[in-house]
Amino acid sequence: MQSFDVLFLCETNAAVSLMAEALVNHRADPRIRAFSAGRNPAPRMLEEARAALAAAAVPADGLEPKAWTIFSLPGARRPDVVVDLATVTWTGPGVSAFPDVPVLRWPLRDPALATDRRERRGLAEVVRDALSGRIADELAARLLAPARPSRTPGFAAAV
Repeated sequence: MQSFDVLFLCETNAAVSLMAEALVNHRADPRIRAFSAGRNPAPRMLEEARAALAAAAVPADGLEPKAWTIFSLPGARRPDVVVDLATVTWTGPGVSAFPDVPVLRWPLRDPALATDRRERRGLAEVVRDALSGRIADELAARLLAPARPSRTPGFAAAV
């Protein structure tokens, strides 16, 4: 059974990408495994993001911000897909560390950047729901679509 590793990237890895990692690992097809990282990781996960996951019965145990560079170390798992969640296109380090890996752009506003606690809480819930939909509708469909035979013997084309 083929499996797929997905790396979610955002600026601080304190909310959006950690939520995506948790949602995939809890709800998606078991053949898809998620990881997350940030360019400038925060010291801890945003409490409002943790609460939004808890409200949806998604565990957040063990989720901590980390730098994308751990995925470029020798022996690190190499992603099959990178999902850039930043509202500003992330070019350069991180994305370019995997030049032959497809990059999906899902720009979502980061609750960690909101200044008001109430806004952070509401935004974390909106982001959780948006991620849930995209993971189910786009990511799983893209990765798990059955291969169809191509016109060239010995080759298969993705649907």
